[in-house]
Amino acid sequence: MNETIYVTGHRNPDTDSIVAAIAYAALRNACGDREYEAACLGQVSEETRIVLDRFEFRPPVMISN
Repeated sequence: MNETIYVTGHRNPDTDSIVAAIAYAALRNACGDREYEAACLGQVSEETRIVLDRFEFRPPVMISN
């Protein structure tokens, strides 16, 4: 049974942390060994939302632990 592995950055995510989590999850999914999903450990800032909107990405799911 393969469970999803959440890829996160640091606890107070900034733009580079969010984008790195998205990119790494995509890279690992391309390898095809397990399922990875980008996640964040805190609120996504307005600056990050602007960047994600610009490139048509949705903010990652927020998890609490």
